[in-house]
Amino acid sequence: MDLAVVHPFLYVRGGAEKVVLKVAQHFDAKVYCVVYEPDNTFPEFKDVDVQVLRTKVLRMVPGFFERRLREAIISAYTFYNAKLGDYDVINAQGTPSEWIRNKNSPVVWYVHSPNREAFDLYDYRMRQKNMVQRMLYWASIKPYRTIEPKIVPRIEHIFANSRNTQGRLKRYLGVDSEVLNPCVDYERFYCGDYQKYFLYPSRIIPEKRFEFAIKAFKEFKKKNPGWKLVITGSLIRSRKNHVEYYQRIKEMLGDDGDILLDVSDEKLRELYSNCYSVLYTPIDEDFGIVPLEGFASYKPCIAVNEGGPREVVVDSKTGYLINSEDEMTERMNALAGDRNLTEKMGRDARRHVEKNYSWNRFMEKFEDVCSKLKSN
Repeated sequence: MDLAVVHPFLYVRGGAEKVVLKVAQHFDAKVYCVVYEPDNTFPEFKDVDVQVLRTKVLRMVPGFFERRLREAIISAYTFYNAKLGDYDVINAQGTPSEWIRNKNSPVVWYVHSPNREAFDLYDYRMRQKNMVQRMLYWASIKPYRTIEPKIVPRIEHIFANSRNTQGRLKRYLGVDSEVLNPCVDYERFYCGDYQKYFLYPSRIIPEKRFEFAIKAFKEFKKKNPGWKLVITGSLIRSRKNHVEYYQRIKEMLGDDGDILLDVSDEKLRELYSNCYSVLYTPIDEDFGIVPLEGFASYKPCIAVNEGGPREVVVDSKTGYLINSEDEMTERMNALAGDRNLTEKMGRDARRHVEKNYSWNRFMEKFEDVCSKLKSN
C-alpha cells in the first residue's frame, strides 16, 4: 500500500499526533505537514519520512494575525493547492488537511475533530477577543465555512475517532462517517504503586479545563491531607493565551500539587503507574486518550460525563462519570477510602483496554478500507 499521510502541524505530543505516527509507521508512509518541530513532538517522527510543504502564501499572510489563525490560513491554502503525486491512498488527519482532496484522490479522512473553531467553539473564542481580533477571526472563519462543505462530500471515506465526533460531522457538515477509536500501546504501560496523588495529564490549554479538577481536589484535600494533584502536559510557549492559562492554573493549584511540563514518555508512564487514579475534565472532548492510558496502567479514571469520556469510561466499573465538581470530590473520597475497590476497578480497566483498544484491530479496519479504495 503506497499511502501518504497529511496533517497540518507536528509540534506537540497529543492524541492526534500519536495516530499520525502509528499510521505512518504501519504503512511506512511519508508524512506531509506545514509545521514540523521535531523536538516538540514524538521523537519517533525522526525515523519517519516527514516533508514540510512550503508555500509562497507564507509571505502574504500579515504578521498581525495571531499564530493560531496564521497557521490555519497557511495550512488551508497549502493543502487546497497541493498535488502530491501518485499514491494508492492519501490519509488526511487534522483539519484542514482534508482540503488535500481538492487535487488528490482517493482520500481517507481520519477526523480527530471537525474545526471546532468554526462551529461549537466559535462564540467561546469570540468572547475572548478584542474588536480587531474578532474582525480578523471572522474574516478567517468565513472562507472556511464556504469551502469546507464543498470539499468534504467528495472525500471517499471518513473515519470519526468517536461517536461524539461522528455527531459533529453530521451536524455541522451533513456527512456520514464510520467510528474508529484511537488505541493505546497498553503493553508499554504498567502498574507500579498506588501513591497519594491524582494525575491529570493533558496539553496545557483552556479546553482541558484543569480548574474543574483543581477545585474538586482542593475540596477533597480538606478531608484528606497529604495528597497531591499532579498535572502534566505540553505547553506551546509561543501562544500567549496558553501561557497565561498555565500561570493561572499554577497559581490556583498552589502548594496542593505540581505541574510538570513536557515530560518524556518514559516519565509519563511512570507517573501513570504510581498515581492513585486519573482525572479528566476537558470541555466536550472529541475522544480523549488519557482514560485509556490510565486504564492501561491499572488505574480507574474519574471523568466528566460529556463528550468522548462517556464512550470510554464504564461508570462504576473502570472509573466514574461525574457531572459536577462536588461529585468529583465525592468519587475521589470513595476511592481514597477503599484501596481494594480502586485496585479492582484498575484491573477491570486494564482488561477493558486490552479487549477493546488494540492498535492491531485499528489497523485491520483502516487497511481494509484503504485496500477497497485502492482496488476501485
